[in-house]
Amino acid sequence: MALPSLVTPPAAQAYTSRVNLYLVREQGESFETLVQRSEIIARAAIQRSFDADVLMTDVIVTVIGDNQGISVPILTVPVSRSEWQLLPDVPQWADYFEAARYLVGDEDAGDQL
Repeated sequence: MALPSLVTPPAAQAYTSRVNLYLVREQGESFETLVQRSEIIARAAIQRSFDADVLMTDVIVTVIGDNQGISVPILTVPVSRSEWQLLPDVPQWADYFEAARYLVGDEDAGDQL
């Protein structure tokens, strides 16, 4: 009798999606509103990334704001699928770039996020 050969199943491929999004600051738009819009588009991009590929384990979304030709990162959201399923909330996972407030020329640069 021959013993059936043991075959090791192939290892699952897990990977990270990196998404850069560009957002143009509207004339007269406050930095806080720009950040809110950044959070909204980041949330949509994260969800789309996880929905598009079941093997995607992590997503890193960076939102870059543009103000009259000056582009600076507003926020970055590195989040795993399990974290996102537990709490799909951008502010929970986001890292904000406070220096962006100064680079986009916000009049209220002394205020905090």
